[in-house]
Order: sequence, then C-alpha cells, then structure tokens
Amino acid sequence: MQVPKLKVLVEAGVVRDVEAIHQPDPVGWTVQVTHASRTGERREVLERQRGGARVFATLDAVARGLAGLGLIEFRVHAAGLAGTGEEPP
Repeated sequence: MQVPKLKVLVEAGVVRDVEAIHQPDPVGWTVQVTHASRTGERREVLERQRGGARVFATLDAVARGLAGLGLIEFRVHAAGLAGTGEEPP
C-alpha cells in the first residue's frame, strides 16, 4: 500500500497494527500495516510511490514517517540484529 491509501485508512480508524521489520538486504526497515477490510483483516507492506517495498534507513525515519500520518505507536521486529555484532541502524 502507498502512503495516500494509508492516510485514508488512518482517518477511517481501521488501522489495527503497525510493525517495523528489520531487513538485511537492502539493510533497513520495512513497515507492515494490518487493517480492517470488508472481508476481515488485511496485512500490507508500505510501498514506494513507484512500487516495491519502501525501505527506511533507520527506526527514527520510520517513527517520523508514521507520526506524520498520525500513527504514534508501532511494534518493532528486530530479528536478525541480535548477535550480529553490528549496531542497529
């Protein structure tokens, strides 16, 4: 889903869950949104304007982007970061 659709879903109050998920390649964070639909619940990845998953460089960037849409809470799935010896982005 792209940002304009997410804005509509937020305004309608149907967003149920937002999760930032660490991605090893390309390194960064994607956002998955669970929302109510006519047939139950749907889970969709936030996409770039020209298609493909939107990858944020840092969790701070995720937080700023979501806050700008009125989403002030989200979960973080950081699997793959623990034990790698790298600092999270």
